[in-house]
Amino acid sequence: MKRFFTLLCLMGSVTLFAQKGSETERPAFPIDEETKLVTYTDVIQVPGVVKDSLYNVAMEWMKKFYKSPSQAIKSQSQEEGVIEVKHQFQLTRKEKGQEVKAAMIEYDMTLQFRDGRFKYSVTKLRVQGPSYFGVEKWINEEQYAKDENVTSYLLQIEQFMTKLTESLDSELRPAAPKKEEEW
Repeated sequence: MKRFFTLLCLMGSVTLFAQKGSETERPAFPIDEETKLVTYTDVIQVPGVVKDSLYNVAMEWMKKFYKSPSQAIKSQSQEEGVIEVKHQFQLTRKEKGQEVKAAMIEYDMTLQFRDGRFKYSVTKLRVQGPSYFGVEKWINEEQYAKDENVTSYLLQIEQFMTKLTESLDSELRPAAPKKEEEW
């Protein structure tokens, strides 16, 4: 009887786990009112830091964040305080219990620098292909609403964008000055 009860509990928990996995909530993406595109943007205040210094720190950040920053950077101007990036990252999906490569997601990013602040803007997230396929289709069109692969792709996109924006925010802010020890 104990074995039967244990087996019944195990089967119930597996069923509950399977149901929970299929009901994964889709992430909410920031949509620009004007362009109707997914757009991550923010202005980060860094008081007392001049434009050129922010620009140089951003260039160092590029070397850490991107494997090949020279391929990611499409244009740059220290005088104007602008860096434009076009980059891509790989999505994966589960197939027969293994992770396999799926779509490549491309995006455009602009970094702008002024004395005491910088602005980033990440937009035009799209599936790499012969024609433009914005991720907005995965978000808005009913045919993709129940597709578990698409939900997984959207979660991966959100994770990458969170990593990117958090890295920008933390790496481009100057470290708090260390207090000297008083003897």
